[in-house]
Amino acid sequence: MQPATRNLSVRAILFGILAGIVGVACGLILGFAVGSAFAAALHVPSREGEAAYFSVAIALIVTVIVTPLSILVTLYWRGVRSIWLFIGLVIVCVSIAAIAASGFGIWYAAQPHVLNLNGPTPLLEFEVKPPAGQSVEALANVQPELDTDRNAMPGYWHTDSTENSNVRTGYVELYFRTSKRLFVLKFTGGEDRIFRLHLPANPMRAKYRAWSQWQNPDFVAKAGEQPTRPSGGSDYQIRYKLDYQDR
Repeated sequence: MQPATRNLSVRAILFGILAGIVGVACGLILGFAVGSAFAAALHVPSREGEAAYFSVAIALIVTVIVTPLSILVTLYWRGVRSIWLFIGLVIVCVSIAAIAASGFGIWYAAQPHVLNLNGPTPLLEFEVKPPAGQSVEALANVQPELDTDRNAMPGYWHTDSTENSNVRTGYVELYFRTSKRLFVLKFTGGEDRIFRLHLPANPMRAKYRAWSQWQNPDFVAKAGEQPTRPSGGSDYQIRYKLDYQDR
C-alpha cells in the first residue's frame, strides 16, 4: 500500500480507470451468474425472456455496486485519502464513461448508414458523353456501376430519348451514406473508366440537384489489372445530379 497523500496523482487515476474497467467486467459476469442462480431458485418463468431480463437486472445492480468499490479500493491502495477519494471516484467514473462513449462513437461511425432512412432511395442521375468523333452507339454494351466502401450498385440506362442525342443518360441508387463513391463505366473487353464522384457523405441538399460540371475519368483499368491514370486527350465524360423526394 502506498503512503497516504493529500492529492491525486495521474498514476492513481490510471490505476482507478483500470480497476473500474475490470470491475465492470467482473460485475457483469458475477451479476449474471448470481441472477441466473436466483432466477432458477425463484422459478422465474423463461417464457418471453423473463428469466433473462431478471438476470440482466441483477447483473446491472451488482455491477453498479462492484465497480465503484473496486475504484475506491484501488485509489485507497494508491494512498488517496479523505475527500480526494470521492473526487478520484468521480474523475475515474467520468473517464470510463468518456472511454465508453468514444468506443461507441467509433463503432457507430464504422457502421453502414442508410442515406434516406425514412423515404425512397435517392437516385444519382447521370449523363455520359463519348469522346469527340464517336457516337453514343459506342456506349451500347457499356455497364454503369457505382462502387463504394459499403456496396456496389448496378446502374441502369434510360430507354427513352433525350433532348441531347450526343449523350446517354441513366441512373443508379445511392443507398449508403459515404463520401467514397466511384462511378465506373465497364467496357466489355476494354478499359473501364473510373470517375471519383465529388459528393459529400450526405448529398441530399438543393445544390446537388443541379447538374455537375462535365468530369473526365480519374482512372482507367483493364480487368484484373491495377487502375492507372488516363493518358489524356479526348475521353468519356460524365456529369450527374441527385434526384430524391423530400421527406
